[in-house]
Amino acid sequence: MHNSSSPDWLSKPLKVILLFSVLLMILIAFGTFFDLVTGIGMFFIYIISYFHTLIIVLPILLIKKFGAGTSVYVPSALIGLFVEYYMEWMREPVLISPWCVVGWSVIFLAVGFSADVIYRILPDQMHERNRAILTGLFMEVIHFVLILVAVSFFYIPVPDGESFLSAAYFGLPWLMINSIFGGYTAYALSLKVKSEKTKVIE
Repeated sequence: MHNSSSPDWLSKPLKVILLFSVLLMILIAFGTFFDLVTGIGMFFIYIISYFHTLIIVLPILLIKKFGAGTSVYVPSALIGLFVEYYMEWMREPVLISPWCVVGWSVIFLAVGFSADVIYRILPDQMHERNRAILTGLFMEVIHFVLILVAVSFFYIPVPDGESFLSAAYFGLPWLMINSIFGGYTAYALSLKVKSEKTKVIE
């Protein structure tokens, strides 16, 4: 019998997407602040990989519909258009073209879309834990590559400046290891959520 105390958001994809979209925006805002401290552009991509993987992969596991990962990124991509345009084209012009602002939003969506595609193409026979881990790992590697493309081609070159790639010797292994843990955590939490839903129904 269904209990009215059931957490409704667990069974409503839109609410799940909105919740994790907000968490993603908070994470990106924190990461951007972290970049100001380190002085290395996009360095936060390495550091937040665990939480980023968790925020994108968990909704995919809960909703089980293609496009969940991309949908979580939509608000950040849209809001990011205005923030990026003001911060890096109007306030402190560092981009080579205003179209690079659009490029950043496309990259955001591409990261979420990559998670959807990876999860979809992995065999259904594979254990859900392994699908979650591999989805997180490959998504973060793609994330790294896309960010590298953006910082290499979107910005006016700065002589002798610290670069995103200069921290890769430490950052990339960190990113990959933490994405594995993030994928596993997403899997473990999805089991807990499904277990709680089953108890509520019973």
